[in-house]
Order: sequence, then C-alpha cells, then structure tokens
Amino acid sequence: MNENWLFIKTPDHYGKTEIIQFDDNVIDYFNVEKSEISLKIVNENRNEKLSETEYKFINQNRIRFFRNGKIHKVFSDEKTITEDCIFEDDYEKLNATETELTENEIQNLKFEFNWNGEKMNVSFNQVLDSPVMQEINKRLNKEGSRIVLGKLNETLFLLLYTDNYLDKLIPIKYVDRQKIILYGFPKEPYEINCPIIG
Repeated sequence: MNENWLFIKTPDHYGKTEIIQFDDNVIDYFNVEKSEISLKIVNENRNEKLSETEYKFINQNRIRFFRNGKIHKVFSDEKTITEDCIFEDDYEKLNATETELTENEIQNLKFEFNWNGEKMNVSFNQVLDSPVMQEINKRLNKEGSRIVLGKLNETLFLLLYTDNYLDKLIPIKYVDRQKIILYGFPKEPYEINCPIIG
C-alpha cells in the first residue's frame, strides 16, 4: 500500500489538500502544493500507526478512517455545547490516468459535469464565476474560481482554484475525445462519466 492516497474533502472542509502514504504500519501525511511544473507533495512531518487507527476499506481504492473528535456548538456568548463525535475521513488511492491524449489536447476539451444534480459545462482555464461576481472580484483584486489541469506523478487532476488557493483536486481516471471519467467524490457515486461536448 505504498501508493498516494488523496484525502477526499467534503463541502464543509476548508483545510489544505492532503495525501497519505503507507509505510508498513506507519501512515505518513503530506500537503499538496503547486510547483512550477504542476503539483508536488510536501511532508508534514506527521504520522500515526495504522494498527492504532480504526479504519475500513469501502472498496479496493477507498479507505475510511474513524477518528474521535468534538463538535463545538455556539449559541450565544454565554451558551455553548460540546459533543463527542466520530469523524469519518475518506482517502482515495491515486492511479495513473489512462489516456492517449497530450495534456494540451485535454485542456482544449469541454465536458458536461453531472454529479448528484450538480450540473455544469466545464472548460479548462476559464473563470467559473458569474459576470456580476467577476466584476466584484475585479474590484477586490481577486481572480475568482477556475478549473485547470494538473498532474502529480502519473495522475491528472481537475484542480479547482478559488482565487489563488488550491481548493479541490478531482482525479481523472480516463480521458479520450468522447468522455472523461472522474473519481474521488465525497459520497456515491464515487466515480462519474462526463461526455465531451462541442
């Protein structure tokens, strides 16, 4: 299990993008950062023992860790409640993207994204915000949201940037001129087929 496993962010997770690697009984943690070529991983100098962690395999490419934590609810300056809970963190194994296309050819593709009712047409390197939001961002000196193609080792990704912040990585399993297959979503379906359009 010495591959890279990508932390699957849920919509309420705002932390850095993370990758883990398994080294015998040790889980090593890495941050994903931009580099001049594409992406790189940087060691967090943090690890834990797999044998001391509660986990289960959801499928051969997804592992879920169960971690004890606390939820703090603030109702007012005087009233707060703290509850014990179990956090479920999923990690998806990264595999080499299957394609015969070059990265430049892939960046010129447009495709239809449809996951659990979230529908949009995706073009690489285009600003995703509405014209009104683009005008506000311009006044605030912000870049807005966009999707670019990225690569870590042999895996290609859709990289979602919000301003200059790398928010999400969606791995690409397969791409040709008819479809692109994306995986690593926070809930089922974990993998979707997106038809190429235009």
